[in-house]
Amino acid sequence: MAYCFNNIKNFRSRMVAQAISIPIRNIVLTDSVHKKSIDTEKLGTKDNLVVIVRRNCRDTYSLITGRRDYEIAKRDGLTTINAIVVNISRPAFMSNFKKLIDVDKVYIPRDFINHPPKKEKIDRVVCFYNHYGIFDSPITIKLDAKGNKILKDGYARYVAAKKLGVTQIPYKIVGGVHNVKGR
Repeated sequence: MAYCFNNIKNFRSRMVAQAISIPIRNIVLTDSVHKKSIDTEKLGTKDNLVVIVRRNCRDTYSLITGRRDYEIAKRDGLTTINAIVVNISRPAFMSNFKKLIDVDKVYIPRDFINHPPKKEKIDRVVCFYNHYGIFDSPITIKLDAKGNKILKDGYARYVAAKKLGVTQIPYKIVGGVHNVKGR
């Protein structure tokens, strides 16, 4: 079953059924965005607190998103919070909700076509997507002189998206203009 999440709120509401209860004391704020001071009195109240975290070693979790819910829970003296656990970094998670490209608008170089990813690698991407509803990282593209979007990295994710029927995939642009020979 392929999901389509166009924002974090949609992801959270769809995936909350997979949330587990974890101790708040085991959540660490590792990203700089989470280390900024916050006035907890101005947060108000909220029911159904849910955070999205990544499991670290020794039962600790890095907060990916949900700082407001985390801070409310701490302020109100809760000992546990519902958490959706994903196994990717915050930047990789967040990339799923930023830039999306139509899969059919990505040009695949001949080298990729001639050397497709192994079935096992595609299956891992499909399994991850079916479980989390997002990709583990964006594909990487370069622009050619005409503005065409040339796949540079992430062919397995591209193939998996096509296999899943996903019409848009997260991407990032690298480098400058890329000339493609033999088109």
